[in-house]
Amino acid sequence: MKRLRFEYETRLEFSHSVAGHCFTLRCTPFSDERQTISEANCEITPNAGEIWHSRDSFGNMLVCGRMDFPHDEFSFKVSGEAHIVNSCETVGTVAPFYRFSTPLTTAGEQISLFYESIKPSSSGVISRALELSESLYNSMSYVKGVTGTQTTAEQAMSQLCGVCQDYAHIFLALLRIEKIPCRYISGLAFETGETHAWVEVYDGGHWTGIDPTQNRLIGDHYIKLCHGRDYSDCPIERGIYIGSAQSVQTVLSRITEI
Repeated sequence: MKRLRFEYETRLEFSHSVAGHCFTLRCTPFSDERQTISEANCEITPNAGEIWHSRDSFGNMLVCGRMDFPHDEFSFKVSGEAHIVNSCETVGTVAPFYRFSTPLTTAGEQISLFYESIKPSSSGVISRALELSESLYNSMSYVKGVTGTQTTAEQAMSQLCGVCQDYAHIFLALLRIEKIPCRYISGLAFETGETHAWVEVYDGGHWTGIDPTQNRLIGDHYIKLCHGRDYSDCPIERGIYIGSAQSVQTVLSRITEI
């Protein structure tokens, strides 16, 4: 087991004051069979007038709030301690919707052709998933700035480059061609300096984490924040503000072993 200290911060700086702001955060990790979270704390600046905590339909922890006063910046910082067992698996059940494609993970011509060229030959679910991960890893290039949060798996596949979110979306599309239940994970990983995305695959009562960007099973340096069918189900921050200001976002994360 590893003990990790984690810190994650997002800061939005507005070009001029906005009049109001409503937000939903999925920044607080929750405990499960693989990770035990303690001393978790979420600091929001400026102090919001209302804050409430709940869970979404996927079981992710939510921090929601609103600010009914002018402000020119917004930030949230979550920190705490995680005890991680050296396992890539958690016990769980699967909902039917994890078997079907979404707008971000629908396989078009490029993904279908890619799948036909690299069909896995293994018999086991996890073995087939790892074959798909390896083929994707060998075909894609990690390049920042060429995709965005609304880039589909098909679009990323057509240019054979992107970031961890794109690797995860293409991997989900390939797994769903194989009829393998799977879900998108947002979280933190050692030495990335920002959020990371990977995939969990369901087989025999267990969810197994696979990181297609690194082509490996997740280890004890990964901290899960939230999950869903694709990125659109589990953004770390989502909000809306009143005003015409432009915003600049800065994201920082740090994991240190205790």
